[in-house]
Amino acid sequence: MAQKVTLKEIAQNTGVSLGTVHRAIYGKSGVREDTRQRILDEVRRLNYQVDETASALKRHEKRVAVILPKAQNEERFYFRGLWQAIRQAAGEMERYKIQYEYIESPYPLSEIWRELERVYDEQLDEIDGLITAADGEEASVWISRFAKRRIPIVLLSSHYIGDSPMVSCIKGDHERCGSLAAEFMQYGLKPGGGKVLLFGGDERVYSNSVYARRFEKEMQNRGYDLLRINGFGWEEIEAPCRQCLETEHIQGIFVANARNTYAVCRIMAEMRLGEDILVVGSDVFEELRPYYESGLLNATICQYQWEQGNRAVKQMYEYLIRGNILQKDEMMPPVLLMKNNYEYFL
Repeated sequence: MAQKVTLKEIAQNTGVSLGTVHRAIYGKSGVREDTRQRILDEVRRLNYQVDETASALKRHEKRVAVILPKAQNEERFYFRGLWQAIRQAAGEMERYKIQYEYIESPYPLSEIWRELERVYDEQLDEIDGLITAADGEEASVWISRFAKRRIPIVLLSSHYIGDSPMVSCIKGDHERCGSLAAEFMQYGLKPGGGKVLLFGGDERVYSNSVYARRFEKEMQNRGYDLLRINGFGWEEIEAPCRQCLETEHIQGIFVANARNTYAVCRIMAEMRLGEDILVVGSDVFEELRPYYESGLLNATICQYQWEQGNRAVKQMYEYLIRGNILQKDEMMPPVLLMKNNYEYFL
């Protein structure tokens, strides 16, 4: 029977004190990052097994704040899946004495920095970790402030303007999503056969802008004539959408976010259109079911928002319990969903 590896042995092999090994393994402060990494490398080499449940009994409770837009109205199409996944995964963290505080913000993603500012000012000393979504310079400023206070942060579907080992990001591969949509469309459309209508969403939102630009570039390179409508949600796109569908010869539609996908499908259904227009949307959620089934919606590009939420909780656990440094960006691979497979992803 193999002899059990001890913390004392790890301390001897790495030339540090037993207390330093303990702090490194359990993610406590007071250890230089290069020393922590050297200790964790030795832990992995010796296959040291931490009894995490038993260790939790000796550990003070950790608190993680989750700050995301509230899944209501048109925000529900995308953020409902994220919230459900995070809550489900976080439920398993109670045995490790990690408690989650769910802050369902009334602000949209483009203004989530306002909620970050409030939490920083009012609750900074009460939290040990942060899961959120952030885009733009204002949000990055507050993310950097949390990071400087040694708060580990996992971002979802975000673009962080900064560089800190305390910050990681889990998101869809937005450029590949745009490429996949363009590749699918070229099989059903013909250059010169009519215009392609592009709904770019909110340019202030990183995922929307990168996704739409990549699609636009690839379709133009293939010789297609594009019309672009910017706007976010029913109120902003309904009138220009109806006008284009009534006055232009449209052979294809691409929609770069969830809320506009639902809005476009609803408008087309009301106008009794769809048979001669190839429609590719974004994400998958229950409200799209009738449009898949009727054939009005030909495909969507899935960005795995539920898997993003699940991985965010697990990555926070790796830091708070095992002391593994974050700074690890993960890309979710794009998947094309159609009538025959969308139900598996709901």
